Amino acid sequence: MKEIEQAVILAGGRGERLRPLTDKVPKPMVMVRDKPFLEHLVVLLKEHGIKNYLFLVGYLGNLIRDYFDDGHKWGITITYSFEEKPLGTGGALRLAKTHLEENFFLLFGDSYLPIDYRLMAKDFLVSERKVFLAVYDNSCDTNVPFNIKLNNSKHIVVAYNKKKDNPADFNYCDAGVIAVSREVVKLIEGADPISFEEVIYPRLIKMEQLGYYIAEKRFYDIGTIERLKIFEQYLSHKIK
Repeated sequence: MKEIEQAVILAGGRGERLRPLTDKVPKPMVMVRDKPFLEHLVVLLKEHGIKNYLFLVGYLGNLIRDYFDDGHKWGITITYSFEEKPLGTGGALRLAKTHLEENFFLLFGDSYLPIDYRLMAKDFLVSERKVFLAVYDNSCDTNVPFNIKLNNSKHIVVAYNKKKDNPADFNYCDAGVIAVSREVVKLIEGADPISFEEVIYPRLIKMEQLGYYIAEKRFYDIGTIERLKIFEQYLSHKIK
């Protein structure tokens, strides 16, 4: 079976909660153990067979391109899509649609999930659904609220809501990795900023086309200084 070989990484955020670290660099380029966070993510993905990368950049995106260039240093291929103004997750994808492969992973440039990406890709391709979310039961080790409700018999997501006070049957959270069929980008209409999660997910849920992959390990993000320190601790233990 064909594997997914492209990772599309959303790397256009300003990272306001990480200031002053992000006053002069974009959030994915914040240093963690002497490397930009984004480099740690790229190394992880390469270990799982991801060869082609598309960076969706905005704020200080030239610094990302200056550092990674075309990816040859890491034995990968990197292309870039620059947005002049924030377009949201959906708008950034719409802008870059000509660079998208038939199937791809969509990730956030400030989030790190150590899963078996080949296995997730296999489950996604076998399912023939349009989108697969990596989901995680974070009741023990993160403070991210549950925002996903599953139908286990159909193996689909039946509700997605970023609000903090969801009912008790919302017992998973979005782990920050999405397998996507390029066909879904056709649903992103117009030229205004648009959220992929808030606009496209509800349409996919109605179509029963939003599947899921359960991540057995927790995710890490660098959205705040505290979370950045937690990721640094994870790397320290991983390297030992």
